[in-house]
Amino acid sequence: MSKVVVIKFLGDAPERGLRLQQYRVLLVAGIRALSGEKALKQAIRKYLPSGVIGMKTNCLALKFNSTPVALTDALSQLLIEAGFDENDIIVWDRTNRELIQAGYTLNAASNGRRCLGTDANGVGYSSAFYSSGEVSSLVTRILTDMVDYNINLPVLKDHSIAGLSAGMKNMFGAVHNPNKFHDNCCDPFCAHVSNLKPIREKNRLTILDAVKVQYHCGPGFVSKYVSYYNGLVISNDPVAADATGLEILERIRQENGLPTLEKAGRPVRYLRSAQQLGLGHADMDRIEIEVLRVDEKGRQRDGELF
Repeated sequence: MSKVVVIKFLGDAPERGLRLQQYRVLLVAGIRALSGEKALKQAIRKYLPSGVIGMKTNCLALKFNSTPVALTDALSQLLIEAGFDENDIIVWDRTNRELIQAGYTLNAASNGRRCLGTDANGVGYSSAFYSSGEVSSLVTRILTDMVDYNINLPVLKDHSIAGLSAGMKNMFGAVHNPNKFHDNCCDPFCAHVSNLKPIREKNRLTILDAVKVQYHCGPGFVSKYVSYYNGLVISNDPVAADATGLEILERIRQENGLPTLEKAGRPVRYLRSAQQLGLGHADMDRIEIEVLRVDEKGRQRDGELF
């Protein structure tokens, strides 16, 4: 069995999304529940024991619905409180331009939290190819050389080709040739990208932002197809996190009169391929889901997925 924690904000989120403090209470509750540790430092160190920590964002939707700066700021606060040096935190994505357009401030200096793209000076991709199944790629040196562990911070979205854009699809931003991996609804390519050695070994947590869910016409931003689920999905099983995200996405599509992704011609089969590779559990009967509702002061109550 794999465990997934879904934490929903108990209150109304404005259209601009949650603020830092609101993300902070969700993260604290979620990481504690997932780890089974009451002390926050121990909870974080269970998955991120030491070293340099990466945060892989998804910045394709600009400031409209990319990984929120408030989420990475809140998570950075918690890492620092757990004893990590601020300069040992790297917020990253494919390009500097994408990060800037999503509202991030670049920093490659030796003080402060770092924030940079693979195209930044001195970064680039690995000198050697990594391979898994039908995938052979160069992997960003941020993963291969610069960080010890990585937190995947995708945004839950519909995807016009893959069906689901969540954690595994987000790792297309870690390789030099993602354009080659979109046939057959990205199956089995999503699974095999996540099975590349640096990605498989260094990804320790998936924190899927499901505050504003783009349930149709994704992965770009189309405001009329955005639903406010107001939650985070957290797991150390990347497949189970995505499978739970898919349940949420499909339910929101149903509530808005849309067909399942399979009936829409975009079946999300790469989750089963990932399970076959041993990356995690895609079958919902093998996933334990704990749902919490948390208010701005951190007060918790049990919740339901829908």
